[in-house]
Amino acid sequence: MTMRNENNQDKYQKTVASLYEITRVINSGKDLEYVLRFVSREIVSLMNAETASVMLLDESGTELLSKASFGLTPEEEKNIIFRVGEGVAGWVVRNGISARIADVSCDERFKVSEHQVNVISSLLAVPLKVHNNIIGVLTATHSQKDAFDIQDETILTLLGNSIVLDIENARLYRLSITDPLTKVYNRQFLYNKLPEEISRFTRYKTPLSLILFDVDYFKKFNDTYGHNAGDYILKNLATVVRQSIRSVDMLVRYGGEEFLILSPESAIDDAFAIAERIRQEIEKTEFLFEEKNLKITISLGVSQYRFGLTPEEFIRDTDRALYMAKQNGRNRTERSTQ
Repeated sequence: MTMRNENNQDKYQKTVASLYEITRVINSGKDLEYVLRFVSREIVSLMNAETASVMLLDESGTELLSKASFGLTPEEEKNIIFRVGEGVAGWVVRNGISARIADVSCDERFKVSEHQVNVISSLLAVPLKVHNNIIGVLTATHSQKDAFDIQDETILTLLGNSIVLDIENARLYRLSITDPLTKVYNRQFLYNKLPEEISRFTRYKTPLSLILFDVDYFKKFNDTYGHNAGDYILKNLATVVRQSIRSVDMLVRYGGEEFLILSPESAIDDAFAIAERIRQEIEKTEFLFEEKNLKITISLGVSQYRFGLTPEEFIRDTDRALYMAKQNGRNRTERSTQ
């Protein structure tokens, strides 16, 4: 009994220390993915688990997707998808209560993922709740049977309660700055971020460029193929562009078929090269829609920030370059002449 009490006391002290570290990381301003990966690592450490993951419901509230993990391969993590009610995690979401399973081979709720590499014998899953609404699940697994006890369940629940509001606030903020169709940033994000980048330019004198582009003859495209095809093109266009830009570049749906890329630390030559790479990639891409291979082109304008410009003037400068691209035949990139 004394040994058990000492073990419990040791685990309690580790939990307090872990919660302190998680709070410190959250308050440090790290992005949500970093925080969730940190939490996953802490779960493994606290419970002597082999893997841990943080799964959140998608925007439709019908599927759980892995947002961070520790101990899983990238392929495993990418392919963790459970519908509500499916698998142990889906069961936890549907019922709003934890699941602690000593031997998953004896539990009909357990579902083997197609890309599962790690051996799982015991599993612990607790819901992430905000005002009685479930937004996700924390899980821990082990290859040995009966690896988790009631204290582990209490600790994992405590960890979940300590981060759930931060997760929800981050999710709501992300929704507020995201275009619902294309899942890229929206104008609200641009109006907040562009002044920040201009201030950074003023302070550090690092170059800053914008790329503005739209789909050539998009109205004619919609008239020919319909608005569903147009929406499909915009969604997939955004995907192609995201894959063609740097991690520091920010893609914004500026309005309709018009997009803007905020490109920090890019002089105009660098931005022009990015724009041309995007233009060429779009030109050669075939978008399969209802058994039709659809093709589009885009026109792009590029400009570099000059000291003293307001955000509105900077965008207008870039828009003039885009207008030049259209006037000069479309499917081309033009630089600002200012």
